[in-house]
Amino acid sequence: MLSLLHSLALPFFRGRFAGVGGRLTLPRPDDPPWAHAPGVDPDRILIFGNGAAVGWGVRSHDLALPGQLARQVSNLTGRGSDVDLVADPTMITATATRAVPVARLVSYDAMVVALGLSDALRMTSPARYERDIRGLLSLLIAHRHEGAEIALVAIHRPSSLGLFSLKKGSALDRHADRLNAIGASVCESLPGVRFVTMSDHAGDATGDALRSTSATDLFRGMASTLAAHLVEPLDAQFQTGREACPLRTSPQSDEDRLRAIHRLGILDSPAEKRFDDIVERARILLAASGAAFSVVDDDRVWNKSISGDGVVEFPLRGAMCAETIRGTGPFIVPDVWSDDRFVTHPSVRFYAGYPIEGPGGLRIGALCVTDPQPRLADSVDLVLLRELALAVQRELAQSMVPLHA
Repeated sequence: MLSLLHSLALPFFRGRFAGVGGRLTLPRPDDPPWAHAPGVDPDRILIFGNGAAVGWGVRSHDLALPGQLARQVSNLTGRGSDVDLVADPTMITATATRAVPVARLVSYDAMVVALGLSDALRMTSPARYERDIRGLLSLLIAHRHEGAEIALVAIHRPSSLGLFSLKKGSALDRHADRLNAIGASVCESLPGVRFVTMSDHAGDATGDALRSTSATDLFRGMASTLAAHLVEPLDAQFQTGREACPLRTSPQSDEDRLRAIHRLGILDSPAEKRFDDIVERARILLAASGAAFSVVDDDRVWNKSISGDGVVEFPLRGAMCAETIRGTGPFIVPDVWSDDRFVTHPSVRFYAGYPIEGPGGLRIGALCVTDPQPRLADSVDLVLLRELALAVQRELAQSMVPLHA
């Protein structure tokens, strides 16, 4: 039961800090909510929550927690890394389950939950916090794929964040400690969930030191701690084989893909320099005679951009790009003429493509390069092919139609 003092303090704290994230004047990222690190066989991670997940203090997610975590994980694994973000500065544990991208959870190799600062500031009751954080973590567990790790990040003490001008050891600090103890206990009782405290990185982001730490350094320190915890389960998943992960093999419906393409409003649109430049770089840098950014429509493959040999569209049946979007990694055909799955074309014998994702992580097309002569599969720099495909993906994210449109 809450103490009398605690009960009397609730209206003050909840009035002062309710919706605090939405009122902060600090800068926050305004670019697409994802980041990546170069490499093949990328691990995919979801960051979910508020507070540090929002990215207060920087203008790009590349400098915030997503970008820092992508690079730190990649440095430790030697693989690529894709980090998606679902964050809302007004989110609290009581409302968090509404924002969970349930349908996409199976696609992540690990999930990071950074949530609870708003609950500490509003002095959410311990009983309610335990119920809500357990409910959220249970939802993530129910929809993740087997082996996917979940990390719950400890709540920073409010006094360690200079923007609140609070004394160390205040009632809010003590409440954050109480909620953290509950979070740690809940994690111990759930499979594949761990509680991660930020004090693990030599205390550089705790206490008075955090007040003088730049936002970029704070996110880098958090990412270092998280990456150290995540690398072992990520490596274990990779060693069992990517085919065991639904991310690499899960089908997507034609209806969902076409809906995503419609949201982009890209089909039959005029040529755009931003895409043409990327496709031209792909052709030159990958030493190919042709390159294209292809969109897989209902009954055709339509090329938004073409460099070198190619046609604007061709039938879907027997098309290599249609096969490319079945998976999330590169798709190589050393000699198209020797592969019965595909319709042959006089100017295309070699094909290398990488899927491109649109709204909701749905694969809507591919960046591909072609040659009139057969080539070995390892003649293409797959890291570079992925980087160029992600460049197309970034441009698509800038023109995405809002969900309510």
